[in-house]
Amino acid sequence: MRHLDAEEVSARVRREVRNREVHLPPVSTYRWWARRTEAVNGSIIDAVSADKPGRMVVSDPFAGGGVIPLAAVMRGHSVYAQDLNPWAAAGLASMLALPDPEALRDGIAALTQRVLASAQAAYGTVLSDGTPGFVTHTFRVAVAPCTHCGARQRMFPHALVTLTSRVERKLPEAFLACPNGHLFKGRRDQIASCPTCDRVTDPDQVYTPRRVVTCQCGEQDRLEARASASSLEWEVVLVERAGGGRRELALPTAGEKTAATALQAQPRMSLGTIPAGQETAVLRRHGFSRWEDLYPRRQRAMVERLLELAAGCSTDEKVVAALRLAIIGSTEMAGHLSRWDRYYLKSYESMAGHRFNFTTLPVEPNVWGTTTSGRGTTLRRLVQLVKAAEWLRKHTGGQLKVQGPLHAGAATVSALLGEDIDGRPLERPDVLVVAGSSQRQLLPSGSVDLVLTDPPYHDDVQYAELSQPLQAWAGLAAPESGSDAVVNRATGQLVADGSYTALLASIFRESARLLREDGHLIFSYANRDPQAWVQLLEALQSAGLRAAGCTVVHSENETDHAKRNVRACTLDLLLDLVPVSSREVVKHRPELGAGAEQEFLAIVANYVLSVGELASGWQLEFLDSVSNAEFLKPQKRRHSGLSTPPAGEGSAPAG
Repeated sequence: MRHLDAEEVSARVRREVRNREVHLPPVSTYRWWARRTEAVNGSIIDAVSADKPGRMVVSDPFAGGGVIPLAAVMRGHSVYAQDLNPWAAAGLASMLALPDPEALRDGIAALTQRVLASAQAAYGTVLSDGTPGFVTHTFRVAVAPCTHCGARQRMFPHALVTLTSRVERKLPEAFLACPNGHLFKGRRDQIASCPTCDRVTDPDQVYTPRRVVTCQCGEQDRLEARASASSLEWEVVLVERAGGGRRELALPTAGEKTAATALQAQPRMSLGTIPAGQETAVLRRHGFSRWEDLYPRRQRAMVERLLELAAGCSTDEKVVAALRLAIIGSTEMAGHLSRWDRYYLKSYESMAGHRFNFTTLPVEPNVWGTTTSGRGTTLRRLVQLVKAAEWLRKHTGGQLKVQGPLHAGAATVSALLGEDIDGRPLERPDVLVVAGSSQRQLLPSGSVDLVLTDPPYHDDVQYAELSQPLQAWAGLAAPESGSDAVVNRATGQLVADGSYTALLASIFRESARLLREDGHLIFSYANRDPQAWVQLLEALQSAGLRAAGCTVVHSENETDHAKRNVRACTLDLLLDLVPVSSREVVKHRPELGAGAEQEFLAIVANYVLSVGELASGWQLEFLDSVSNAEFLKPQKRRHSGLSTPPAGEGSAPAG
């Protein structure tokens, strides 16, 4: 830690988090949540390298989004990367093994040529001025009868459905929905009368506050009550078209409505039942019982068609794997869940903000996409794949040799670095990827220089649940139940006293086994829950580790809407640990500035630096010391006025 300039690292983090895909293009290869930055992890690797020159073996037992393996390979080190989640392991292996950019371009060209007829049939249209184009987004509103009077009701969430141009253009034209559910053109800054029923329509009105809808008869229903009483129907009410270099929002034509229903399509894939869970609960409450329920018929059929076509686009397995990854990645934009940003005219992924998002006005994307519109579409993802492949070639010096994913139950492998009896380097992969619980890791003892990781933050992100639709499309089996190092109160996973601590301790103990005598285990952590810190420090001490130092760095983009005006974690505590031994360690202590979060972390750091020597009863002492910390006190959001989008709109959700 003494080699790490926390202030300089924090400045780099602030630049990186504002546009991660520009700074680190490979992260766009597959969807993951709560990725940390290359700025932090790369700086840690550089700091360790200052004392250990030459090629190192870097291990990450919670590899997840792959930033740590990326940071290591771009510095020429060997990597052992393991994750319980099969989607993470498969995505990581495909990302690091991206084929030659030219081979990838050839595969994309072949797929483009083969899919055009299907895309035209599914999305082909004509713009209002006669220009040929494609439907890029299809808006559907949830429809269900009132539980009292039985009247069917279009349940728009807001009177202001969408602006017709991005908010920064300061134009007032918009599509409005009246209280009776009729859609018409109006202005965002004027109350209007509905041309169909003459109902007064206030653009500021919210129709489903706290997921409660009011019928004309006066009855108020929770949305989930309507969904359980009578399955929600989804009515096409608006489309976005693109063609000739421009975009337009319009009421759908009869032909566009017919195409959207895709009655002739016969999707075949069964994606499985949506299980009970902490994040899946919102889906099940609103009538979704199977993963395929999240997707309109046309979207399912188009994804299946693309996967079928991709298989024949190249004889190179890596090219086909990359094409499949882009196609499957597009399914995060589920047409019955994805939310529309009515101010900035773009859709958000179904799991934005680390949650499944239910809305009564979801948008179905054009799965293939166009050059002018379509965030998260296959075409956009393929473009990003080429950029990622080019970036990897530039920063790693050529094609990486990637092995895996192996299963964690496989036989122990040889060390990733070593020499034969003649002193020649052994033939080993640059990266070994393993899928399965890191309670068992496949490398021999004493073969790793640095364990650098980013463990799950207690119960903050339910990775297993959020990744399940992607796993289903990829045909990957769900991980073993109860092995995920994340507390899930809905399923009872790791809620028993000591269970979370015991699981973390077993993983840290196994990770420490891999370390050489002078090795370090370093990771970043952030949490506002004192109990999460207690369980983490208990696990570290139980695993036979002791503190060698810690420091604090900036970690998040505080301008994200989810972090504005609330006490969210924007700093990470970096913990440096070594196995308990007679080895002399000079502990590095962080320098912390003023502020509520810094003051809280200063208390935490004092206990972190005592890991390996924490005395009996320290837990109660710690909880008492942070009980009055300002950072842990709730803070209400400040809401903005009409001149700017309300909180939660107009910017990308966190994560």
